[in-house]
Amino acid sequence: MKLGKVILAASLCFGVASAEGFVDYKKLTHALKDNAKKNGEIASTDEVKAALASKDWAVVDVREMVEWQAARIAGSVRIGRETPEKALESIVLDDNDKFIKDNIIVVCNTASRAAIEAQAFRQMGFKTVKIYGIETWMNECNPVDNFYTPTELDKKTKQKFGQVKAAFCAK
Repeated sequence: MKLGKVILAASLCFGVASAEGFVDYKKLTHALKDNAKKNGEIASTDEVKAALASKDWAVVDVREMVEWQAARIAGSVRIGRETPEKALESIVLDDNDKFIKDNIIVVCNTASRAAIEAQAFRQMGFKTVKIYGIETWMNECNPVDNFYTPTELDKKTKQKFGQVKAAFCAK
């Protein structure tokens, strides 16, 4: 029984991978990000900061748990990629399933995964969907929260517990 399922799964994967028109991940995400750039759908750091302070916007992170724990934008919400549509319900809908936040910024490391998820969120009816890479946030010397900092950081930086900046920002 298990062997049959393994063979079936392997043949499906092979069939999909060898299908005509298959586009690999790198090509797909580059095309999606290029399209987002053309359409003004890549958020700036200022837009992310404004969204975090707004009641009409949600800033959601689609990275894996270990990535989220290592560095996250304070105020963003991790929804992951497993079932992000389900996870969004409690963040963006009221008790009557009406949007309370119909604008969304989707975050991942370089905006590649965010670009893929953004397509689904647009189809779900979000008014505005933008993508953003947390690497941009960090490269601009904004602090990220993490779950690994056990003690308060250097008093000179005045960073909060669990909050760090990229190493080059200290110089």
